[in-house]
Amino acid sequence: MQDTEDMAAEADFEEGEEPSFSDPEDFEDDIDDEELLGDVLKEKPQEADGIDSVVVVDNVPQVGPERLEKLKNVIHKIFTKFGKITNEFYPEADGKTKGYIFLEYTSPNHALEAVKNADGYKLDKQHTFRVNVFTDFDKYMNISDEWETPEKQPFKDFGNLRHWMEDPDCRDQYSVIFESGERTGIFANDAKEAITVEERARWTETYVRWSPKGTYLATFHQRGIALWGGEKFKQIQRFSHQGVQLIDFSPCERYMVSFSPLMDTKDDPQAIIIWDVLTGQKKRGFHCESSAHWPIFKWSHDGKFFARMTQDTLSIYETPSMGLLDKKSLKIGGIKDFSWSPGDNVIAFWVPEDKDIPARVTLMQFSN
Repeated sequence: MQDTEDMAAEADFEEGEEPSFSDPEDFEDDIDDEELLGDVLKEKPQEADGIDSVVVVDNVPQVGPERLEKLKNVIHKIFTKFGKITNEFYPEADGKTKGYIFLEYTSPNHALEAVKNADGYKLDKQHTFRVNVFTDFDKYMNISDEWETPEKQPFKDFGNLRHWMEDPDCRDQYSVIFESGERTGIFANDAKEAITVEERARWTETYVRWSPKGTYLATFHQRGIALWGGEKFKQIQRFSHQGVQLIDFSPCERYMVSFSPLMDTKDDPQAIIIWDVLTGQKKRGFHCESSAHWPIFKWSHDGKFFARMTQDTLSIYETPSMGLLDKKSLKIGGIKDFSWSPGDNVIAFWVPEDKDIPARVTLMQFSN
């Protein structure tokens, strides 16, 4: 019967009649848009009222009209590091600011960066900022009064990250990239013949790098960095940094610094990023004027401080806030180089001789 109908349809085409593709009058379409266009609908812009770009800054100094303009300049300088601010509102009562302000950014991403990097910022001895996205207030107001037990997260066993230290023959590990970069191998340095610990094809796209204590092996990829470790070299962490070319670790292995020439913008510094190794969280981004000297930052022995030198300036930062120590860089005319002590939080810098002024070396000590 089906063959007969097909032959009849072909005959209609041959006679020049136009076939009808219309549905019957009683046809009901039971397939919704979600089923047909699921992937497309996921990309559909969501309605927003703009408050997701607003941050609330609390613990701001309460000042009168005579000091308000100075306060605004200080606040503006701090928070424009994270993006362009389009609106600022300083509530007042009885001729003084109330101690909290509202800042609106051009993008929700900039607002999130402000929360991530400025929350806990110490303006002075009496004022430490608390920063929240405005939408958090709705979220916290709608929290149920009934306690709900958090879902238990599965434990990720990466194995013994220091397993090679238990080797009775005290053999170190080293990595080799061979076959024109197609294969990467990890070997134990035996006195007679190298012992293969792990070998994989296309493990990295360029080269690999060990962390200072040998806990992690970093592989390089166009989209970022991957860290591996344990007896079987399982993947422990990933860091998304498009076009990454260089990395460095803090001596304590708690932080990793990555550099990419592709990601930097004027309002959103992304060329240099400091990451928390354990959580994978981005701690702070920096601009990069020049990558001729790497690493850009030098770390103290315990990872509590790191420093960067530019022309006539030495900038010292503290962890975990990643903020400038004492909120300012040191102006040092003619500074040539600096170095941290290998065992104490002491930094040394030197300035070469200039005409009748002799060269000098200066030591600075920081409290732990």
